Amino acid sequence: MKTVLKMNNLNQLEKDAVLFEKGRPIRCIGALIQGSVRIEGGGMSRIARKGSMLAVSDLFFGQYTGNYIVEENAVVYTFSVTDTASLGKFLEQNADYRGIIVHSIAGDLLEYLNGRERLLKFAAEVRDCLDADDGKGLAEEWFTLECEEEKLANYRECASVPLDIHKKYYYNGLSMGWYQTKEIAGMIKSVFASCQLVLKKLDEVYWNATGELFDEEEEASFGLDALREMFAPVLHPQEHSAESAQEEALLERIERPMEVLKDSLMQILRFSGLEKKGQNEIIDAMNAFVNAKDRLSTQDDMRKVKKQITTYFFKLYENCVFKWFKDQNVPLVIRLFLNYGYMDERLLEEDQIRFLCDRIIEKEEKTACRIYTMAEWLREIYEGRKEPSRNSFEQDYRDALREDKRTGKITEKQEKEYLEDNVRKVRFELENMFVSNNKIVNGKLSTYVPVLYSEEIFGHMDRLYLSKQKLNDVIVELERKDFTIFQREVLYTNPKMGIEKEYVLKHVYPDVILAPVYGTASSMWQEITGKKRDTPGRFIFPVLTENEVDTLVTKAFGRFHWEYCRCEQGASWNNIQYKSLTSEYMDYIQYYRKNRDLTEEKREKIKAQILKARNNSREIFLIDYELWMYYESKAAIKMNKVARLILATYCPFNKEIREMLKTNAAFAEALTVHQKIFGEKKREWEMRIKRRENKNLEIPQEFYNTYEYYANN
Repeated sequence: MKTVLKMNNLNQLEKDAVLFEKGRPIRCIGALIQGSVRIEGGGMSRIARKGSMLAVSDLFFGQYTGNYIVEENAVVYTFSVTDTASLGKFLEQNADYRGIIVHSIAGDLLEYLNGRERLLKFAAEVRDCLDADDGKGLAEEWFTLECEEEKLANYRECASVPLDIHKKYYYNGLSMGWYQTKEIAGMIKSVFASCQLVLKKLDEVYWNATGELFDEEEEASFGLDALREMFAPVLHPQEHSAESAQEEALLERIERPMEVLKDSLMQILRFSGLEKKGQNEIIDAMNAFVNAKDRLSTQDDMRKVKKQITTYFFKLYENCVFKWFKDQNVPLVIRLFLNYGYMDERLLEEDQIRFLCDRIIEKEEKTACRIYTMAEWLREIYEGRKEPSRNSFEQDYRDALREDKRTGKITEKQEKEYLEDNVRKVRFELENMFVSNNKIVNGKLSTYVPVLYSEEIFGHMDRLYLSKQKLNDVIVELERKDFTIFQREVLYTNPKMGIEKEYVLKHVYPDVILAPVYGTASSMWQEITGKKRDTPGRFIFPVLTENEVDTLVTKAFGRFHWEYCRCEQGASWNNIQYKSLTSEYMDYIQYYRKNRDLTEEKREKIKAQILKARNNSREIFLIDYELWMYYESKAAIKMNKVARLILATYCPFNKEIREMLKTNAAFAEALTVHQKIFGEKKREWEMRIKRRENKNLEIPQEFYNTYEYYANN
C-alpha cells in the first residue's frame, strides 16, 4: 500500500503502508514521532522506532536503499530534503536537528554493522555445511571490511551516547555535525557494499547447491529469516524433511475430516476450559438440538434450547479466541468454530464439513478493502491496532466507561486503567458488536442460533461461501458505479505552508468483518470510528449467505450514505435550509402530497413505499437507492423525477454510465445538476492551485488529488 505523503507535515500511517520504496529517488526524509517502521534492504531487515530519523543515510546513495514499511501504526514528520546539498542547508537552518541527525545516522551504522555480523555468521554457517566445491564462493576475503577498526569502535560508542548530549554538543557546531554525518555515511556505504557482495556470493553458492537463483525482485530485501528459510534444505536437510512431513500430515488430516473432527463439541469444550457446570449444560442443550425433529421450529421448547446454546456459544468463543491470540497453531475444530460457527459434526453433512475444511487452509491475497474474519478483527483490538465498535446505545468504549463512572459502577482510577486494558476492550466488542451483529446478519430472528447446521443451509456451499476476495471484488465494483461513496470531505490545515483551513477529499474504505454465521443480511454498524470523520466505517457480512453478494453490499452502501450524511450534518441533518442528501430527501418524503412534480399515481407509490419501510426514513431512502443502483443505472425508469434528482445529486453514477444515460431525456436534468456541481468545484480548486503557483508557494498533494477528483469525474 503505497502512501502519498504531506511534505513538511505530520503524516499518520497505518500498518503495512509503504513509506519509502527501494530504488526510488529521494523525495524527503522523516522523523518517526510514533510507532515503528521496518526497513528491508542490503540483505538486512531492521526496525526503526520512535525518535528515529528515517532515510538520512540514503541521501548519500542518491536513492532509498530499502523498503520502509510501517510495522505498527505510525506518525512521521517529513522534511523536504532530497540530496546531500539540501541536507547541508537543512543542518545550517535547523541547529536543533544537528545532534539528532548525527545520533540517528550513528544508530543506522550500528544497525548495519550488527546486521552485517549476523549475515557473515550465517554465510560462514552455510560455508561450513557445504563441501569445498560448493562453498568456495565464500572465501575469507569476502568477510573483511575496508574500514579502520578504530573508527568503527568510535562510532559504535557514538551511537550509545544519549541524544540530549548529542543535541547540546552539536547545537553550535555546524561544521562538526556535517563532517561527522558525511564520515558515518561513508562507513555505511562500505558496510552496505560488503553486505551486497556477501549476498552475491551466497547467490552463487545457492546456484551451485540447488541449480536456482534468488528472485531478482526480492534479493535486495532479504532478511536473515528469509535466507535461513531459503537455505533450510541445504543447512538442515533432515529437519526440512520433517517439516514437509508435518505439512503432508496436516493435509492428510483435512482429507479425512470426519475422523479428525469426531466429538467436535467435546474438543471445543476441552480447549475452551469452560467450567464443568457450563459444559454439562451446553452438552445437554446441543444434544437436544441435534436430536430435535424440527430444528427450524419456532415453538417455545426449541426457542429455549436455542437461547441456551446462544448464551454458551459466546462464552466458548471468548475463551477460545483469547487462547488463539497467544498461539494460532490451534486444532482444526477450533479454527472451524472461530471462523464459521461450526460446533458439532452431527449438525452438518459430510460434504459440507469437507468444504469448510478446504476453505480454512486457503491463503487469501491482500485486498484493496481490508476484510477481517471475526477472530482477526478481535485480535486487531487485542493488539491495540483498532478500537472497539459502538454498542447498541451508540456509545463507544470510552463513552461506556464514562457512563459507568457517572453511575458509580467504577471509580475514576478504574476508568483510567480500563481505557488501556485491551482484554476488556475485546470483551466489550464480543458482548456488544459481535453478539448484536451475528443476529442481525443471520436475518432470521425467529429461528436464530449462532451454530452452523444443515437445515438452514439452502444450496451448494460453493455458492454460499463468501470469501474475502469475492466480497472485495463486489465492493470495488459497486464503488466504481457509485464513485463518491467512500470520499470524505475533511479539514486540512498546514501552518508551515500558510494554509489555515481547507476542506479536501480523502478516500476511506470501511473496515469489513465476516461474522461466523450463516445469514441473509448485511449490517452497516457505524459510519465512522470514534469522533473523527476521516476514519473507517464498519460493515459486517455473514461468512455464508444465501443472498446475492451485490444485494448485501448495495444495502450496506445505501445505509452508509444516509448515516454518514446524518453524522456530517449533525443537528441540521433534516433542516432543508442546509442542503444535503438527508435534508432534501426528508423534505421530499414529508411534503410529497403537495409536490406538483408528482402525479397522483406517484404519490400513492410513495405512500406504499413509506408503509413498506415502516416509516423509517433511512429504509425509505434505501428502497430508492436500490432502484437507482439496479435499474436506473441501466436506463430502466423506476423512480419518480424528484427522487431521481436527489440521488443524481448526492449519489452520482460514474462517467461511463452518465455518458450512456445522456441520450435518455428522463435523465437530462439530473445529469445537468451533477455537471454543474463538479464543474464549479473543479474551477474552485483550479483557482486555489493557481493562486499558490503565482505566489511560488508549495502546493500540497491533497490539493492536486482533490482537483483531479473533480476534474476527472
